[in-house]
Amino acid sequence: MADIGDGGAPGGMASGEGRPSLAETATRGVRMLERPIAGSTVTEVAADEGMSPRRARELMAEAVAQRGYDP
Repeated sequence: MADIGDGGAPGGMASGEGRPSLAETATRGVRMLERPIAGSTVTEVAADEGMSPRRARELMAEAVAQRGYDP
């Protein structure tokens, strides 16, 4: 019989977990933009959000470009 993996959901997400809602994504984006203003580094923000520093920088740049964020 073929090995079908660990039975988890596609994309590596645990079953029962789905994509975050738009509200959750927006909240995370605001939180990620506010923390560097308060003195946190991008590396600290990334670690707290459970992502790589590179991905955190990408998301922050995306949010700034979309919202025209002006601290």
